[in-house]
Amino acid sequence: MTYHFSMKHQALLELSRQRQSARLEGYACIADFHKGLHECDHISPWTKSGCNIGADIMVIGQDWSSSEVLAADPPDYNTVELGFNPKFPTNKNLDRLLERHFGVGRGECYLTNLFPFIKIGNATANIKMRDMAYCAKRYTLEEIRIVSPKVAICLGLKTFIAMMRATDRKGSPKMDEAIAAPFLFETTMIHCVAHTGALGTNNRNLVPGRVASDWQNLAGETYKQRPVSNSSIP
Repeated sequence: MTYHFSMKHQALLELSRQRQSARLEGYACIADFHKGLHECDHISPWTKSGCNIGADIMVIGQDWSSSEVLAADPPDYNTVELGFNPKFPTNKNLDRLLERHFGVGRGECYLTNLFPFIKIGNATANIKMRDMAYCAKRYTLEEIRIVSPKVAICLGLKTFIAMMRATDRKGSPKMDEAIAAPFLFETTMIHCVAHTGALGTNNRNLVPGRVASDWQNLAGETYKQRPVSNSSIP
């Protein structure tokens, strides 16, 4: 189905309502903390900072937060308002890379997180791949269908592999292999880059300048002719 611009807001709102009413065993929900203070009408609160439904660029993070972070008292009201913490390396590095290589700010993009539930524990707590793939199929692929960006940039190898699984692709590529093997979903090219957090960036930059090179190549590929399929024809 092709979503015309006037239909996108409603389709995304309906998807967010599905997320709000859903539960996934072993995880909490956004509304479970501080009487629903963090709840929003998006799949992920991160979308508050990048909600351009006509964007060429979608950025897909792994997940938004954890139970320990959200249970903090008092809550971080700045993050509640913005949907992100500007001080986190993940956000600072992402903003820098988008501006440097695409010439855009986050507000010109569509940002989301693949896993919309809340993992139990700290910010580095594990999420099972089967649960990530389930959420990718139920939510992220639908967001891509609705927004229909030229490119969807997966932050981190695990996020990219979850998207592979959601589209019935096999294999467990290493980072270099994943970056070199984007794939087409309907009319959107899905790419992998190193996670923009401190650990992902530092590991990728063990070879100096590799993150910048990855993004430079990605920008060049993005602005080539957009593939067309029958599903994109109104």
